[in-house]
Amino acid sequence: MQRSIEASRLAPGVLGLLLYASAFLFGAPAAYFPFAFFLLLSLGALLVLLLHNALRSHWGLPLEPYLYPLARLLSLMGLLGLPFFLFLPELFPWARPEASLDPVLLHRAPYLNAPFLFLRYALSFALFAFVLSRLRPGEYRAEVGAWGLPLVFVAGTFLSFDLFKSLEAHFYSASYGGIVLLSAAILALAVAVALAARQGTAALRGQAQNHTNLLLALSIVWIYLEATTLIIVWGADFPHEVEFYLKRLQGYWDEVAAFWVVGGFFLPFLYLLTNLPKREARYLLPAALWVAFFRLVHLAWYLLPALGRGFGVGEALGLFGLGLLFAARLRG
Repeated sequence: MQRSIEASRLAPGVLGLLLYASAFLFGAPAAYFPFAFFLLLSLGALLVLLLHNALRSHWGLPLEPYLYPLARLLSLMGLLGLPFFLFLPELFPWARPEASLDPVLLHRAPYLNAPFLFLRYALSFALFAFVLSRLRPGEYRAEVGAWGLPLVFVAGTFLSFDLFKSLEAHFYSASYGGIVLLSAAILALAVAVALAARQGTAALRGQAQNHTNLLLALSIVWIYLEATTLIIVWGADFPHEVEFYLKRLQGYWDEVAAFWVVGGFFLPFLYLLTNLPKREARYLLPAALWVAFFRLVHLAWYLLPALGRGFGVGEALGLFGLGLLFAARLRG
């Protein structure tokens, strides 16, 4: 009986891993997008936990049962990222043979090379694991939050440069890491709030207003960084920088951009300003789910054009598989 119960608990996670592995049948780039989404969900959970501890907040207490399991999946995501080192030329322009003919990529070669990338990757996940090990559910570790938050933010910024920004051959933006990590924090906060709100208003422990205000504040900072980066890059009109946006403002990606700007910021912004989500879980839950969904759309707009793909079967399989794995971990 005990074995059957344990098997039933393991089954969704194993199925999830198999589905995620099947995404590689459609090419490494197809599996890379689901990996990136759930990696950022885990990393965002760690950032929110560190902020909660640094501030000794009350709003974080009802979210801890969801943030800690999400953050603890960071190590697993680090392991799931290792197979991509076998497919570097399929993903990164700097890893292809013709990179030696490109003066920009040749200039970046001392930093963008496989051995150094692997070292930075391993050190980043070792740091994440160490910082997380210093936190305890139900306890405030303000000193860990104080030194851990900037450390993880800096390491996460470099990781986002390595794994995501370097998918573009020539693009450079100092604010790229901040945009990605703020989006990750919003994603993790929205998922945790949705899971807590699903249990009813009482599960939020009177913190619905603070959860709403935090989602609102982080979204405003995120869109400010996003908009100012676009204005600066577009105004400077450097070919190696503006190419990033040209690629994403042509064809159907133009409509996707309008979709996430309106649906991912303006509509939730207006709704979160009202009193409804600040009072009851049934009004906060759909808003949190809405915000989380548009974090997925935003990340797709960022990564899929760089990978030379749209959203296909491989991406869907990978997302569903890792979603099953994460859901099994949250239930466990």
